[in-house]
Amino acid sequence: MKNKILTVCAASFAAICLLTLNSFASGSKTSDAGKVLAEVAGYKLTLKKFNDQIASLPPQLQMAVSRNPELKQQLLDRWVQLTLMAKEARSQKLQDKPAVKERIEDMTNALLAQEFMRENVESKVKVTDKEVKEYYEKHKKEFTQPAQVRARHILVKVPADADKKAWEDARKKAEMIREKAVKGEDFAKLAQQYSEDPGSKGRGGDLGYFSKGRMVPEFEKAAFALKKGEISQPVKTTFGYHIIKVEDIKPSRQQSFKDVQQKIRQQLTREKQRKIREEIVSKLEKKYPVKLNKALLNTPQPAGSNPHGSK
Repeated sequence: MKNKILTVCAASFAAICLLTLNSFASGSKTSDAGKVLAEVAGYKLTLKKFNDQIASLPPQLQMAVSRNPELKQQLLDRWVQLTLMAKEARSQKLQDKPAVKERIEDMTNALLAQEFMRENVESKVKVTDKEVKEYYEKHKKEFTQPAQVRARHILVKVPADADKKAWEDARKKAEMIREKAVKGEDFAKLAQQYSEDPGSKGRGGDLGYFSKGRMVPEFEKAAFALKKGEISQPVKTTFGYHIIKVEDIKPSRQQSFKDVQQKIRQQLTREKQRKIREEIVSKLEKKYPVKLNKALLNTPQPAGSNPHGSK
């Protein structure tokens, strides 16, 4: 998991760096203002710019970086690597290749469009507290927390191609395990010993809280019919036989305004931004010529074609 986060962070950060490195090609260099975190072949990366680039990452990656200093080090290493390679690429005049020029233009357009959105859409959208409150009052039914149960289970697995005898053997084993639980043996320990569900076995069969619609119908029906502390009879599903124990029940409740106001604000903000964006695009389509040949979308891509244009 850690390596996966490192890879995703580095990839996202690399995309940002590739966009910003385009400014180096024209001879402009990072401002000397602020503390210089790194310098490569005359190009300087200030601490402020580094933190700004991290702030441009998706929220979940920003959180990962804040919790793990190793990620920051990798992102800094990636900036150094990219800058070194970009410097050498310019010495080889790679920026003059037609295919590279096209990609630089595409990336520049993407960056300019993003900045245009910030200047002309995001900065102009304001959602007031009154609007948020009014939306909540008019749409209270949307903010009802459905009933949830927290359950543990023990799965006696049955292969998909199993015969009748295999199903009968699994049922008998499930009944034996259930009898142990009913007699007072610790359910979590029984799950660790007998359960064949790799996802929950290590947690003593704990599935956490879930609402209706999350589990297969047979399992869900049995779980929501139990009272707190009750243990089910063996429940047959396509996976095999389950013994279920309900640990806790949360009844359906109305979410408070405090619980959902941020969610509503974000929703209203997105809606306003979408409306403004559609209006702007409509005006721009009248201002600049747009020609589409959608029939070409169905044209098969030639075998062996390279989207980067290299041979």
